[in-house]
Amino acid sequence: MREQITVSQYIISFLESKGIQWIPGVPGGTILPLYESLAASNIEHVLARHEQGAGFMAQGRARSTGEVSAVFVSSGPGVSNLITAVADAQRDSIPLLVFSGQVPLALTGTDAFQELPTASIVSPLVKKVYKIEEPNQIIEILEEAYELSGSGKMGPVWIDLPKDIQTQRIEISNDHLAIKLQQSERSLANKESEENTTYESLDLFLQEFKSLLESSQFPLLYLGGGAKKEFLRLREFVSRFQIPAVTTLMGLGILGKDDPMNLGMMGMHGTIVANEALGVCDLLIAIGVRFDDRATGAIQKFCNQAKIIHIDIDAREIGKNKSANLSLHKDISEVLPFLIEEDFCIQNSNALEQIDVWRQIPEQHPMKNILLDFASAMPGGDHYILTDVGQHQMWVAQYFPFITPKSWITSGGQGTMGFGLPTAIGVALSNKEAQVFCFSGDGSIMMNLQELSTLKEQNLNVKVILVNNEHLGLVKQQQDLFYGSKHSGSKFHFHPDFSLLCQSFGIGYSEWDWSLGTAELQRFLEKKGPAMIEVRIPSSWGVYPFVPGGKSNQEYVLEKVTM
Repeated sequence: MREQITVSQYIISFLESKGIQWIPGVPGGTILPLYESLAASNIEHVLARHEQGAGFMAQGRARSTGEVSAVFVSSGPGVSNLITAVADAQRDSIPLLVFSGQVPLALTGTDAFQELPTASIVSPLVKKVYKIEEPNQIIEILEEAYELSGSGKMGPVWIDLPKDIQTQRIEISNDHLAIKLQQSERSLANKESEENTTYESLDLFLQEFKSLLESSQFPLLYLGGGAKKEFLRLREFVSRFQIPAVTTLMGLGILGKDDPMNLGMMGMHGTIVANEALGVCDLLIAIGVRFDDRATGAIQKFCNQAKIIHIDIDAREIGKNKSANLSLHKDISEVLPFLIEEDFCIQNSNALEQIDVWRQIPEQHPMKNILLDFASAMPGGDHYILTDVGQHQMWVAQYFPFITPKSWITSGGQGTMGFGLPTAIGVALSNKEAQVFCFSGDGSIMMNLQELSTLKEQNLNVKVILVNNEHLGLVKQQQDLFYGSKHSGSKFHFHPDFSLLCQSFGIGYSEWDWSLGTAELQRFLEKKGPAMIEVRIPSSWGVYPFVPGGKSNQEYVLEKVTM
């Protein structure tokens, strides 16, 4: 039996079939047919106060669950307001399905009200952009877009929907979506079966890998966000063969904080031991990384004494920034089982002794104690740690004891201020029983402050930890180091009263004096519901070590920080 439904009804039914239970967005005239269909569905709509906030809420679901998430916006400013969140998702490989309204086809190119050339604007920022110009296109495009977003190197895919197309009817069978879902599952199974037949091609790689590793005196793992999903096997691999590892910002939590093989974060604000090890290692095994500038420092000086093995799911990343002696274009999950089963004979005792020497160099900072105190005061159970972008982000990355990489969520490649609060809302909506903690700065919090309304409206268990130094801290720090302490544009000369601000939004507030211990903090954190904890710190505190631009990771700046 066949029936006719509108394009917008088909989209909503498709999203329901994929298990999407809530969608953030901001409606407008050109997307209203889709919203009419949404209202008749079982999917909850979360009304963001700004399209950028909606995009980050969708990211919160995708980052915490690993599933493709959807977001709805209208045309014109709805599109342009969303772009920052989509660019952020593209850089960090976050699977988003974006639906934007567009002016009717007859008005295309006439500079109609709220018209933008969406496809040409967003095409560099997404895996693919589709403009639906014929109603039956939606049937194949939706399947393709969903699979493309969530497969390989994941990322955002954009579907632009002219208003008149949304209301046109298409003919489908009653069980069409169920059949499509079964076809998608069979396609995935066939793809996995095909991949299984390629394992024989790994033999040569494994032989060369073994030869390079066993001839190395100082092997070092370099782990990034692309390796997170295999963190348990990576822990097993590291433990079995005692190979030390450094991680990128996005790879934090892959190894336990107390693992003796975990040298910590590398790069601009990396640990001394991580950056020193990069300078002398003779074999670098890079897994799920981009060799980006924040991690490598001056790329022409990066690991010049080392042979490099690079494993990545994205062939475009291999050799893009740094040539490899041995490379493999595969998902790490296809490789690790074979590496773990190998019997490597590794001679790196001298390297491990040198690592112990570097560990003795003090890196004490008052924020370390503050963050460890905070961690000790957190209630037990499942939790997520998020940050905005700035000094607080780097301090959390340096010192917080992450249990798993899943519990750590931050904006990496784009470094987007305003990321934290709306993303935390998305995480909490997708993980109702979890504790969600968002570290923000007095600069970052103001960039999507309006989403406190959404937080209160949803009554989510999110605690915002506001680290307040009345400055754009990283900007001020660089001005102090490199621009003669000329603080142009880095100091806020007016600050809101955050306690009154929280009161106006109807959420709890507390100021934590970190010098007085954690008893009051612990009581406050145990309360359910949304709240903000303000922590005041001196603006003189910097993030160290600090690798200046154009320098190698070994040319870091150290400064003793006094209380």
